[in-house]
Amino acid sequence: MSTVVARFEPCKKDISRGAVYYRIYKGHNRRMEFSSRIRLLASSWDETTRTVKGSDPGACRLRTQIEADLKLLNQIITEDVVGLLTMGDMINIFKHRRTIVSPYSLP
Repeated sequence: MSTVVARFEPCKKDISRGAVYYRIYKGHNRRMEFSSRIRLLASSWDETTRTVKGSDPGACRLRTQIEADLKLLNQIITEDVVGLLTMGDMINIFKHRRTIVSPYSLP
């Protein structure tokens, strides 16, 4: 069964900034990683909970987007009952189905 996690990768030129990546693990030592296109300050990332810190609207929007992305990726993994999808297929399906969370959709 495949699993997916969010992780923060610091920028090589400026370690105070970085990007959130999603990593799919499938089988023993097989993994694929791709960008979420979410960029933020390193101080905004909580490594323990693997999400964005803070309660301001921007942090809530990013946290909501990451949660929605992980939910969609896990849904795609669950739908692949037979195990025929490659990790590349999963990423393509994700990019096709992904919706961006609007800051105005938050309560």
